Amino acid sequence: MFKYMVWLERLDSTQTHLKKKNYPHGTVVVADFQSAGRGRLGRVWESQEGGLYFSFLMKDIHGKDISPLPLVLGYSLVKSLRYFGLNTSIKWPNDVYASGKKLCGILVERVKKGLVVGIGVNVNQREFPREVEDKAVSIRLLKGVEVSRKLVLLKLLENIYGDILKFQTGGFGAFKSSVEELLLFKGQEVVVLSEKPVAGLLLGIDDYGRLLLRTPNGVREVISGEVSLRLR
Repeated sequence: MFKYMVWLERLDSTQTHLKKKNYPHGTVVVADFQSAGRGRLGRVWESQEGGLYFSFLMKDIHGKDISPLPLVLGYSLVKSLRYFGLNTSIKWPNDVYASGKKLCGILVERVKKGLVVGIGVNVNQREFPREVEDKAVSIRLLKGVEVSRKLVLLKLLENIYGDILKFQTGGFGAFKSSVEELLLFKGQEVVVLSEKPVAGLLLGIDDYGRLLLRTPNGVREVISGEVSLRLR
């Protein structure tokens, strides 16, 4: 993996670019700026200069459920960010948070030629658009100094590579306990917004990466949704 890299100044989206082009497996596409960055559920990913935005193409993992792969990659990011002195958490199902704000986002999409994985990391932004300024944070804002985006990328790819190999052989079971320890809001009352919102105590995750909530009607497994603290 990661034998080839294309680093461009500006793209609509590294994810879209990689899906359109005929790059070989293992290719990493990086952009300094994205005009149409995407997140989960078609949401916009604010992609100002100073951030690190990249996608990579990998072969499909046949015989493995890839739905918990964003959690595995979140674990890779958390490990990488420790190198820069940051303690972060995994916000189910595909974000990394620091100091209660979003620091990284992950998007995994299955396409005909395999899997396209997109990752965005707020590295050197000094400020964010007004609509997200109270929800997003960067490494620079947390540490007070600029960090090399190339170094961040190399640390991320190093850990991602090892964890994907581990996932291919051991599945999500090899990561469940580690991911669960890092879950944001674990042990707290939360609301999961989806087609049918559900509230309960966040217990953890199951062997398939599904969220486990204790509700008045018993323990419930949640497949998808947006988690936030329950306001009383």
